Amino acid sequence: MLNKASKYRFFGIFAVVILCIALYTQIDYSQEAMKSTKVTEETQQTVTNNTINKTSDNIGYVKVTLPFEDAENIDGQIEDYLLDMWPIMSDDEISAIQGTKDISKKLVNDTLGHVEFSLTINVPAHYLDPEPKMLWELNIPEFTSRIYQIYNNDTILITVWPNVVGAPGTKTYTGFYNIFKLRNWPTWKDPDSDPLEPGTPPGPGNPLGLFAAHYDENSLRYFHGTNKNGLLKNEYRALSHGCVRNDNGNIDKMKKFIVKRMVTSQDISWWATSKKSMVYSFTEEEKEKFPVRIKYKTYDIGSDANGDYIIFFKDVYGYARGNRWSKFDREELMTFSTVENITAEYKAEHKPNQFQLSDDKLIPIIEGLISDHKDYEKYYFTDLVGSK
Repeated sequence: MLNKASKYRFFGIFAVVILCIALYTQIDYSQEAMKSTKVTEETQQTVTNNTINKTSDNIGYVKVTLPFEDAENIDGQIEDYLLDMWPIMSDDEISAIQGTKDISKKLVNDTLGHVEFSLTINVPAHYLDPEPKMLWELNIPEFTSRIYQIYNNDTILITVWPNVVGAPGTKTYTGFYNIFKLRNWPTWKDPDSDPLEPGTPPGPGNPLGLFAAHYDENSLRYFHGTNKNGLLKNEYRALSHGCVRNDNGNIDKMKKFIVKRMVTSQDISWWATSKKSMVYSFTEEEKEKFPVRIKYKTYDIGSDANGDYIIFFKDVYGYARGNRWSKFDREELMTFSTVENITAEYKAEHKPNQFQLSDDKLIPIIEGLISDHKDYEKYYFTDLVGSK
């Protein structure tokens, strides 16, 4: 039998234990509530008019569950979701994500035989970044730009686009820039025309196309669309007044991406479908999220399904031949087709004693190509070794 004091001690200890259990349970539920709130907030940032459930895995993907709407057009539904979230996503990436689709069914009512279907896809986690940071890089002699996402201290290639760049008399400048202003359905006026002559009104016939993204605050040079889309199919594309022309479909994708994902100080997402002439200036914080790098490199070393290759580009402004560049250009962004440059880059990209050609094989190949090659044609190293 417990005496009276012992009983009080017993009930006191018992009460403390019960209180601790209650507190622990409350904390545990609070943590789960916080997790649920976080998922809901992320969902609102990445999906429009859809509710999704997401669970990260260990390989940089997120499982996204979409409403099962149309059994006959599942890939179309996935594409619509991806392009609404990330308008500049490449066709290859869309196809890859479509290939991860998983359709499952759950018996909801056994008596009535009611079944519910769910559609799940694996989306690379970087696409779900609520405030992405991007890099637009143009290589002038290649007439090509690459759009990267800067994510977790890495650069992820998003897409590759053809461009028209400045003609030799009205060059596009190399340099480090930032997107700082947008123009929707811009007007255009030839800089060489009579000041009293009216400009070209907005619309499909406008040389700037339907959208312009300004990056160079020191000159009238910017990314824009075009009224001559066919020029982007030419091999030689140094034809503009200094600006960088883009395929109209691509610049429209960039417009949608910028107004939906890059502008965060206010909501201008309605620009995505607007045909109204408007101007928006980036805030200082927004400028930092979209740097631009324009370089002048007359070769590239890469690889594809056929192996490692080198490709040479025309020295369109004659810089490698000694022509002077402007005061706006950055010399450190110029790389020319020399034996030293190509050899160093090849070695940096290939492991010694495994995939790397020895100097006695590599250097004669490079010397031969520099003296005799066709611009914009790929030369595969395996073929060149076999021909020696």
